[in-house]
Amino acid sequence: MTNFITVKNETKTYGSGDHAVTANQNISFDIAPGELTIILGASGAGKSTLLNVLGGMDHLTSGSVNVNGIELGDLDSRGLTTYRRKQIGFVFQFYNLVQNLTTRENVELAAEIADQAMPADEALKAVGLEKRTENFPAQLSGGEQQRVAIARAMAKNPALLLADEPTGALDYKTGKKILQLFQDFARQSGKNVIIVTHNSMIRPMADHVIEIADGQVKADTRNAQPTPVAELEW
Repeated sequence: MTNFITVKNETKTYGSGDHAVTANQNISFDIAPGELTIILGASGAGKSTLLNVLGGMDHLTSGSVNVNGIELGDLDSRGLTTYRRKQIGFVFQFYNLVQNLTTRENVELAAEIADQAMPADEALKAVGLEKRTENFPAQLSGGEQQRVAIARAMAKNPALLLADEPTGALDYKTGKKILQLFQDFARQSGKNVIIVTHNSMIRPMADHVIEIADGQVKADTRNAQPTPVAELEW
């Protein structure tokens, strides 16, 4: 079976000379098609840098990163922009919604730049916000805003959905609902989802767990039978 993602000796260094900081060092792993993967590590371990490289927001310094047949190291900034636009859905810890647009308009933004976009109302229904389409972000709770951000990412119909600490700003109960959305999306769409987190208690929900410490892979394991999010406790 062909891997969906192949990372070989990926290294990312910021700055140069005496000021150089290596955030990722010789990272290698493979991700199979349709896997829900958790990249786990403490703050400062290098996991967000890795996510930014996978998502085409950062150029890798050396090594090879191949996502869905695209060699990211070969792309210039314009190529990376096209890659992000056509292949990737992003969900960040702090929502990044446009405050003067309604919920529906925020989701429609993503649909405008994707080739095979899902209708905004369909994406909002998938995250349980079909009754809040005309609300503005300020009228929504944190959990609702995060669900809008997920609907926006899903509406792009991306080959790869990336989430950086998506439950970091949410309470336990809301966080579980958000994680359930990711697990459902991976199962129902057969698409790849990668969640970056420092919360090791959610690892049983993943098909694949990659642990990072000090910019390197410390463990790479798979769960034969991932736990449904509803059964997780932390």
